[in-house]
Amino acid sequence: MELSSTEYAPRDTVETVRAALQPLATEKGLAFVAGAQADMPAAFGDVKRITQCLTNLAGNALKFTMQGQVKIWVERQGETLVYRVSDTGTGIPQDQLENIFVEFRQAGPSITHEFGGTGLGLSITKKFVEMHGGRIWVESAVGQGSTFFFTIPLRLGQEQLA
Repeated sequence: MELSSTEYAPRDTVETVRAALQPLATEKGLAFVAGAQADMPAAFGDVKRITQCLTNLAGNALKFTMQGQVKIWVERQGETLVYRVSDTGTGIPQDQLENIFVEFRQAGPSITHEFGGTGLGLSITKKFVEMHGGRIWVESAVGQGSTFFFTIPLRLGQEQLA
């Protein structure tokens, strides 16, 4: 797999994902919001891969949230973009957090049985984030929800001028 980098607007990217998944949120009666830091500049990266990462994360958040909300947010921290997808869903047990990014692994067999899925979405998302030179992680508490974060350079492969 290779990246196909172009200029893109991070704010538009999170809004595109929200619009695409809004019908699922509406069907489940969930609040679903997307936003971006006010002064967000244009970024340079593979917007299709970034959109897929956010779609995977937000789709999972919607799947595992029975009530409450899912929120997508992006902000700039220096020369890095920080994307965040948070939910008020089931949460992930601490002892299973390290395995959720492994191919074909989910947070326990009962999750696969109840919610379905292949266990590939998070491993693909991790791969795309790492291809951008970024990292991905999750913070979660059972019964309180999860927040997935990933960071990528604001301008992939371009020297930053100080």
